[in-house]
Amino acid sequence: KKINNKFIMRKILIFACLLFFASCLSKHSNDTPKEGDRRFTEFLGEFDSLNLPYSIIGFNDLHKYSDSTWLIKPEKTLLVQNPLLRTIKKNELEYVKSKYSIDPQINYFAIYKRKLKNCYLTVLRQSNYDKNEFWLKLNLFDFKGNILDTLTFAGNKVGYYNKYGKRSPDLHISTRSYHNKMEDTTNLDNYYATEICNEYSISKENRFSLLKTKKERAYFTDYGKDAIVARVDTLQR
Repeated sequence: KKINNKFIMRKILIFACLLFFASCLSKHSNDTPKEGDRRFTEFLGEFDSLNLPYSIIGFNDLHKYSDSTWLIKPEKTLLVQNPLLRTIKKNELEYVKSKYSIDPQINYFAIYKRKLKNCYLTVLRQSNYDKNEFWLKLNLFDFKGNILDTLTFAGNKVGYYNKYGKRSPDLHISTRSYHNKMEDTTNLDNYYATEICNEYSISKENRFSLLKTKKERAYFTDYGKDAIVARVDTLQR
């Protein structure tokens, strides 16, 4: 019986060791990034860290994300490519193609990223030079690189409308856009427009969820405090 007990204990010990080694191998395999994961990590590497709160609340803020910027040196001033914008390469467009149009006339630029609890939040710029428009887009990716949702946060279509947005530390999002603008012929600094205000949050399903919306025609100026669009009054026209 003693011999049988020793034999049984030896088998149990061997089996326990095999389970331990199998567990270690499995953990090592899970910790080793797959090829797709590595490429997605490289894609995220094009984005800077996003600090909150994040706001685009006037034309001056939009101008920060233009294609070029002035580099001032003691001897001369140079017009250089905007260092905030990093071109998203053609082979990286696979990460956005399910939500965005892949067209030679449209260029995409990486700007910011932030890791949330269950997904990544990124900000990219979508530019269409043929239509003379550009937009800053918020995007949600799962950790495997699948794009889950996208939201137009700010930007403008020249001659049509501008859009501005705010993002708070608690991830609450608000946007304002101004449509069907009509100049006030008695004061060219002001105009009538339809203001559309939307508020969003990020749902448990990692989607942008519309909380409420408001639409109203009113009287505005682009020359409020800090070049922020301001409401002059509520006259209807």
